[in-house]
Amino acid sequence: MGKYKWGAVSAVLTIGVLAGCSSTPAKDGDTAKQASPSASASASAAASADAAKKDEKAAPGSGDAWKKGARVGNAGTPCELPVSFDVAKMWQPKGLAPESGKLLGEFLGHKSVRGACEIDAKPAGNIGFIRVWTADPTKKSPRAVLEEFTSEQPRVIKREFSDTKAGDLAAAEVVYTTNSPLKDEPQQERAFAVVTPKGATVVHLGGFDNTEHKEMLPAYERAKKSVAPVS
Repeated sequence: MGKYKWGAVSAVLTIGVLAGCSSTPAKDGDTAKQASPSASASASAAASADAAKKDEKAAPGSGDAWKKGARVGNAGTPCELPVSFDVAKMWQPKGLAPESGKLLGEFLGHKSVRGACEIDAKPAGNIGFIRVWTADPTKKSPRAVLEEFTSEQPRVIKREFSDTKAGDLAAAEVVYTTNSPLKDEPQQERAFAVVTPKGATVVHLGGFDNTEHKEMLPAYERAKKSVAPVS
C-alpha cells in the first residue's frame, strides 16, 4: 500500500480514536442508541469485506490465482494484451499503466514498443522477469518486429533469428546475447514476437545471469506454446 493510502488510513484511525475519547459518557438509557451506529459500522465493514472477496474470485487472474498458474492477456486479467498465454505456477503477473510502460521502454532503449506486463519470477525462486511489450497494429512481420526490438537494445553482440509458432500463430524468435560491463560473460536473452489485428506482441526473457535464464526457460516455453489471439 502506498504512503498516501497509509496516510489516509492513519488519518481515519486517528479521527476515530479522538472521537471515541472525546465523547460524553452515556447514560444507561442512551447505551442502546450509541451502540447502534457502532454495530451498523461493523456490519458495513463486514459486508464490504465479503464483497471484496467475491470480486476477487470473480476477476480472472486476481487475488492469489497466479500462485497456481494463471492466464494473462484477456480482459479482466492482470495484463490485457493483443494475445493471451499461460503463466507458470508462482510467477506473478503485473500489468503496466501506459505511462509506466512508455517509461520502461525509454529506460531500456525501446522506442518501437511499450511495456505492457511484467511477470516476476521471484516468488517461484528465480531472479528475473518475462516482460511483455506491445505495439499498435502493424503490417510488419514478426521477424521485422524482433529485428527492430533487438536493434534498439544496447550492447547486443549476437543474434540468431528463426521462424516458429506461438500457439497456432505464426511467430519469430530470436536468441541473442548482450555484453554487460557488470558481468564476466555475455548475458543470454531471448524473445518471440507475434502480430495480430490488435497489435504486435513481444515476449522477452532475460534473467539476472545465465543460470537464472536457463532455469526460467520452461516458463517462457509454456507461454510460447499457449499463445492465442484475444477476441
